Amino acid sequence: MPKIHPTAVLHGDLDLADDVEIGPYCVLNGRIKLGAGCGLVANVHLQGTLAVGAGNTFYPGCAIGFAPQDKGFAVHKEGAGTVIGDGNMFREHVTVHRATRDDRPTRIGDRNYFMACSHAGHDVQVGHDCVIANNTLFAGHAEIGDRVVTGGGAGVHQFVRIGRGAMLGGLCGASKDVCPFFTLSATNYIGGFNRVGMKRGGFSSADIDLVREMYRIIVRSRLPFSQRVAQLEKLAGSPLADEFLAFVKGSKRGISTRHGRVTSARSAGGAEGE
Repeated sequence: MPKIHPTAVLHGDLDLADDVEIGPYCVLNGRIKLGAGCGLVANVHLQGTLAVGAGNTFYPGCAIGFAPQDKGFAVHKEGAGTVIGDGNMFREHVTVHRATRDDRPTRIGDRNYFMACSHAGHDVQVGHDCVIANNTLFAGHAEIGDRVVTGGGAGVHQFVRIGRGAMLGGLCGASKDVCPFFTLSATNYIGGFNRVGMKRGGFSSADIDLVREMYRIIVRSRLPFSQRVAQLEKLAGSPLADEFLAFVKGSKRGISTRHGRVTSARSAGGAEGE
């Protein structure tokens, strides 16, 4: 049987694995499923509809599955809810809001580490193996790829996509898409590419060189953007280049580069891989 502290409040249609542990003053309400090995340390609030996989840990102050921060959303509407995968860590006061849509939930993948006070808004899609630093903010409908790393206080605008393996520096903002493996060193400003992250992820020297070349084309070139995309198309044929090209062509908010208005927020030292 689950281990439930006597001060916890449980109400609704709950499906709890036998080894779930629910600590003091936790509140669970609605249709909620918790997989094997999940632990709620204390003062955790979960609101259904919510499906949580195995091996997730929630620290005090977490609020997961509550209604979107949308003035036009009926707070009692369940919608598609929230789905969380396996092996995630949610530190103190992390918030994740459920979807506004009826056909797709807010989704958190597997093995992500959400540090204190980070936030994933309604309809956000987060991949696997991400490290999300304190006070990082993902606005509604943002899409975060696998193995993304953020610095403290990073912010992602609604509907923006962050590509696989990208890195966002502390206090950096993205209102345009950030390509896979690129590093954001100031708001909408790409300082380099994530060479260290690629090496740690087991990518070959050839793959790293390919990303370096795509970085040179998209970020360093002064050609019109359409011509830069045409140059990228010449690299098509490998899985990595095809992934990158599809990401660029699929952008609806534009691609973060180095072009446009110069601000004092630019990183003085560039970024890894330049």
